[in-house]
Amino acid sequence: MAGDPLMDGQGSEKALPIPERGCKSKDAHGGCCKPKKKCHGSKGYSSIRKPVLALCKVTNAAAANQISNSLKAALLEAERLNEPVDGGLLGMAAAQAGRLGLKDLLGTLCAYSWPRLFECGGREVAELAAAASKCGCSDERFFCFVGAYCCQKANSFTCLRDVALVSAALTRKLDSEVDLAGAFHGLSFVTLQHLHGTTTAPIRDVAEFFYSLVNVLGMSNGSGLALCAASVTRDVIVAIADVVRPQLHMASAQDIAKTTGAAAVAWGLLPQLQEKTMLPLLMELAQAVRFRHADFNVQDLAHLCAAFAKVDTLSSCTSLPVLLDKVLGKLADFSAKDLSLVLWAATRHGYIGERCAAQATQEVMKRDLSSFSTQDLCMTAQCLAKLGARGKAALCLVAGQVFVRQAQGLNTTDKVLFLWALAKCKVMHLALCRLLVRDLAVEKCGMLARDKVGLALWSLAVVWPTLPEGEAWPQLLANVLLSAQPWLMAPSYEVTNAAWAFAQLPPDMVARSWPSLLQTTTWVHPKQLSEHELCNLLAGLSSCTLQVGVLQEAFRTFSTELVARFERCSFSQHDKRLLASAVSSKPIWESLEASLLDKIKAFLGMDERRSAEEEEEPTSYPQHSHEQEEQEAEEEYEEAEAKTDPDSAPPEALPSPKKAWNHGSCRSSCCTEVPGTSELSRLRLNSHCDYKGHCVQLKHTFIHVDCPTNSDSEEDCELCRISRRRARSVDSKEPGPGLTESDVEAHMQRRLAAELNSEGGSEGNSGQDPAALINDAVPSVGAEFC
Repeated sequence: MAGDPLMDGQGSEKALPIPERGCKSKDAHGGCCKPKKKCHGSKGYSSIRKPVLALCKVTNAAAANQISNSLKAALLEAERLNEPVDGGLLGMAAAQAGRLGLKDLLGTLCAYSWPRLFECGGREVAELAAAASKCGCSDERFFCFVGAYCCQKANSFTCLRDVALVSAALTRKLDSEVDLAGAFHGLSFVTLQHLHGTTTAPIRDVAEFFYSLVNVLGMSNGSGLALCAASVTRDVIVAIADVVRPQLHMASAQDIAKTTGAAAVAWGLLPQLQEKTMLPLLMELAQAVRFRHADFNVQDLAHLCAAFAKVDTLSSCTSLPVLLDKVLGKLADFSAKDLSLVLWAATRHGYIGERCAAQATQEVMKRDLSSFSTQDLCMTAQCLAKLGARGKAALCLVAGQVFVRQAQGLNTTDKVLFLWALAKCKVMHLALCRLLVRDLAVEKCGMLARDKVGLALWSLAVVWPTLPEGEAWPQLLANVLLSAQPWLMAPSYEVTNAAWAFAQLPPDMVARSWPSLLQTTTWVHPKQLSEHELCNLLAGLSSCTLQVGVLQEAFRTFSTELVARFERCSFSQHDKRLLASAVSSKPIWESLEASLLDKIKAFLGMDERRSAEEEEEPTSYPQHSHEQEEQEAEEEYEEAEAKTDPDSAPPEALPSPKKAWNHGSCRSSCCTEVPGTSELSRLRLNSHCDYKGHCVQLKHTFIHVDCPTNSDSEEDCELCRISRRRARSVDSKEPGPGLTESDVEAHMQRRLAAELNSEGGSEGNSGQDPAALINDAVPSVGAEFC
């Protein structure tokens, strides 16, 4: 045994390289070169060494194809022979494959290394994970074992750079089955040791780990303990703050942006650290943002904008106006994701909303939405819905793009949120609403989280009046959502929303769910409800047809609380209209005490309204039966179809709607084009539709948009402002957008002829050249079209 050179460490080192150097031909040292198979099993030999070293010399991916194939073949040979693992070579190969973007090679490396990770060192595991994450490898087994490695062998990471690499790679697997909470629990321990060590930790590595850590703070491990509740998590964040603050003057702009974003997330998840740890760190970071504002790229600006929106304490900071100036100056360069982050910040923070909401919305309308990812479209739609009337025009474009894609790429939760956005803004894209309702009905929507099921129920109730009667999909979705009972164990505002939704759905559909909802209302304290929630709950309860004592008691309790708030609280006009409609049409209100009901009617002005209507004595119109009304609607719908231009593609047909709107087929400039929309998808305000809100034409589809002046919002309507621009001051001599001089002249000729006919050749116009009249009137015509 002692004389065997293959078993001796020193002897093997001499025996292996000598034949390789001396083997000039097949005959040379024949006795040494012949036993190749023995070399494969020898200690220190690896089949992948030669192709890995060759890969290190390659400078581009095109030249690496042959070497990559050789390395994959060597990995298969190593797997066949079950060779000992050389972790250093695996890490080197992964780093080079990641540098060259060789995804196929990395897939083979991950498949070979995942069962052997625990035989590798921390540096090799970090390099493998970083390269696989960079190239988008989707081997779940590999990342699951990386997470287990971080949990059980975290001390193998001998420097903070390795910890930062592996943590950044794991953060990209948030939606996978990897135990991220356990992995980061172990990484937090080893990071704490490095931060308390004798050497100063580089701020780049600290910022990267901090940014990765806060993204998983809300996750729980197998025992149900949230990562943010672990003591080691709090300790490591305190240590990070102590290390970062003295080094901010040396930090790069990207490090400052990452640390600020991470600190903003930790601010909300760890309130016990806000005053002593997070606030001093955030104030110094804000000053660094102010002095380094010129160094941030557009991605950093978007993330900083979102970070400032999360922390109310930074609202008075002088850095915020400087940051927003940079954001607005580079808004055209923002990617779709960054633009959606700015919109999110505008919905979250009042000052950011005042400065950025309008321009960000206009930027969305200028973009080619076909380049947006599905997730960016979904997030943008939610933000536009939260902006209210200011985001309705842009939401029409986003809805049109999602409809063009047939909602492909949206998961079930995304579809619920998109349907909520349409319902929130009352942007009734009928075809898209039908599509989303149909998809949700068959995608097990009831298995989602309770709050998402509640959103879906409320959204379905909002769009229910616009959906075709007799269609099975809405009824199927309603049954699925009602069976899930999302009001159980829900916050009070969700209970009131569910009650309001019950009032919008058919009574026979919700009859079996009323007992459960009524029982839930007994757990709601009346004084905890806002005025809007109180009105929603009473409007919903008044539609219940059950004759049970719990209904009468609950209705009386909440009505008493309503009357008690009349003098000390203010109610919106929408809430008043909602209550007035319920009081006038639901008999349950008559069960209240006469004095209580009189106070409600007096507050709502129902007595004055009734007396005013009696004094006006409006002209009576002949009463039509329900069948006659439906017949008239059908005739009006057929007439609108007959007027459609046969040479163009027909507008989207509404399949048996409850009201067939006459959209007309106008191609002239009297239908205002919405400014700011892209060339690929122009919006036009259709002035020929008899819908009480706005009818917006998007290519060949008509979208009904609720107008706040006629509905539940008290905001100024963006589409109303667009239409009012046509009537601006006559001092403007520029024609409106989309007009030519011939359009102006033709319109002025028609207008002048009408005036001359109506005045019958009055003395004021006699003897005056008509051309002069036209020239004098052109400025006002241009103003009218604008």
